[in-house]
Amino acid sequence: MKKRIKRTLNNFNAAALFQDFIRTAAVYLVATCLALCLNGAEVLNENIFGVYMLAVALISYMTSGYFWGVIASIGGVIGVNFFFTFPYFALNFSITGYPITFSIMLLMSILTSFVTAKVKMAALLSAAGKKRAETLTEMSKAILSASDVDTIIDISAKYFSETNQCSVILYVDQPLKPLKQSICTLRDEDERILYSFLEKQVAQRAYDTQNPVGAEIEDGTQNCKGTYFPIITEDKIYGVVGFLFDETKLLIDDTFSFINVMISQTILALQRQQARKKAQEILLETEKEKMRSNLLRAVSHDLRTPLTGIIGAATTLLENGTQIASEDSRRMLMDIQHDAEWLIHMVENLLSVTKITGGTTNLKKQDEIIEEIVGEAVGRIRKRFPDSVVNVSVPEEMLIVPMDATLIEQVLINLMENAIRHSGSTAPIGVKVSRKKSGAVFTISDNGKGIDPSRIPDIFDGKTQHGSSDSSRGIGIGLSICKSIILAHDGKIFAKNNLNGGASFTFVLPMKGESDYAQ
Repeated sequence: MKKRIKRTLNNFNAAALFQDFIRTAAVYLVATCLALCLNGAEVLNENIFGVYMLAVALISYMTSGYFWGVIASIGGVIGVNFFFTFPYFALNFSITGYPITFSIMLLMSILTSFVTAKVKMAALLSAAGKKRAETLTEMSKAILSASDVDTIIDISAKYFSETNQCSVILYVDQPLKPLKQSICTLRDEDERILYSFLEKQVAQRAYDTQNPVGAEIEDGTQNCKGTYFPIITEDKIYGVVGFLFDETKLLIDDTFSFINVMISQTILALQRQQARKKAQEILLETEKEKMRSNLLRAVSHDLRTPLTGIIGAATTLLENGTQIASEDSRRMLMDIQHDAEWLIHMVENLLSVTKITGGTTNLKKQDEIIEEIVGEAVGRIRKRFPDSVVNVSVPEEMLIVPMDATLIEQVLINLMENAIRHSGSTAPIGVKVSRKKSGAVFTISDNGKGIDPSRIPDIFDGKTQHGSSDSSRGIGIGLSICKSIILAHDGKIFAKNNLNGGASFTFVLPMKGESDYAQ
C-alpha cells in the first residue's frame, strides 16, 4: 500500500498538471464566449447550460482522471449563475428556486464528467487489451519457433521488457546458481541493480517459496528494487523472472495477471523444447542401437576382407617373391597399400562413432565457418584421390554454424569418398553449400550410375547388399555413421537420384535459432 501511495504521489507530474489546467481554462473560456453569444440571441438559459455541459464532457475527455471534470462542473454552475441569471454579474444562489435548480445542474455536470471519464478509461483499457493480445500472439509465435533454451529466454525477456516498459532479468533454474540467464535493460544502472547480490537473494526467495516477492508485493521485502515471479507449473519450477518497474509510473491493475499469462507462454515454449529434446534423444538412441548392430556386422565384412587380402598378398610375396614377375609384385604391393588405406579410413570412422555411441553424446559444438570446414575436407580428399576432380561452391557470405567440426568434416569426407568410389564414373563430383530457411544445406553430387531406387529408403541404415562387389565395400557403415552424426547435430540427411544422372547426398545443419528442415 505504501508503495502504491508513493507511486500515486510521484505520478502527479507538474508539467502534466499544468497542461490539464490550460486545456480546462481554454475550453471553459470558449464555452463562456459561446454562451454569451447565444445569450445575445435571446436563447433560453437551459440551452446555455447545455453549452457548459458539453464543455464539461470535453474537459473530462481531454484531461486525466476526474479532478478537472469536477472543477469544470462547479465552474459551469458558477458561470451560468454569474453571467446569465438575475442579478447579472453577481453570485446569488439564495433566490427562491435557485438552490434546487443549481444543485440539479451541478449533479448533472458531475455525472456527465464521471461518465465521460469512464468511457475514456474503457477506451484506453480496450486499446491496451488489444495491444496486449497482439503482443501475446507475437511472443507466442516467436518463442514457439525457437530451437533452443537460450533463444527462448532471450525472446521472453525482450517481450517482458517491451510490454511493461521496464528492465527485466530472467533466470533458468535457481537465481543464485542459474543454468542460463538473460537480461534486457532500459538504463545502464539497471543492469548493476539486477545483478546485485541483494536482488539475487530476493529472486532466490521467489524460487524457494514459489510465490511472487519483491518491491511491488506486500511480503516484507520492499527494501529491494525488483519484483520477482516464479516460472512455475503445478509440478515443476523452471526459474524466475524479475521486473524493475519504474517508480514514477502507476501500474495498471491487471499488470500482474498479464505477466502471469506471458509466463505461461514461456513455460509452454520450455516444455515444448524439452519434449523436442527428449524425442531427439530417443531417436538418437535408436540410431545408436542400429549402429552398434551394424558395426558388428560391418567388422566381419569391411575389416576382415582387406585384412585377408593384405595377409594373402604379403604371404605370397614372402614365400614366392623371387619367382613373381615385377609387374605382378608391384600390383600386389599396390593392393596392400589400397587395403591399408581403406583400413585407416575405417578406423577414422570408428573413432567418429565413439563420440556418438556412448552413454551420452560427446559433441563439442562450436561456431565454425563453413568455408573452412569444407576446404579442410576437400583438401584431404584431394590428397587421398589426386586424380579426382572436386568442384566446390560456397556462398559469398560467411556462414557460421554450431557444430563438432571433426565429425562434420568426417561426414563430408565419407560422402565425397562415396561419390568417387561408388559412382562408377570418373567425372568430377560437386560439393555445394547454400543457405536456406531450413539452415545450412550441404550437397555432394556425382555423375555416375545413381542409386538403386529400392535402396534409397534405407540407404543410411548400414545394410550391405548381398553379393556386393569389392568396390561397394564399406558404403553401408560409412553412410550409417553419417546419418548418426547429422542426427546428433539435430540435422537431417537424405539421398536422391539426379534427373540428369548420378546421385546426390544432402544434409542440413540448423543455424542458431532455426529448427525446421525442408528438403
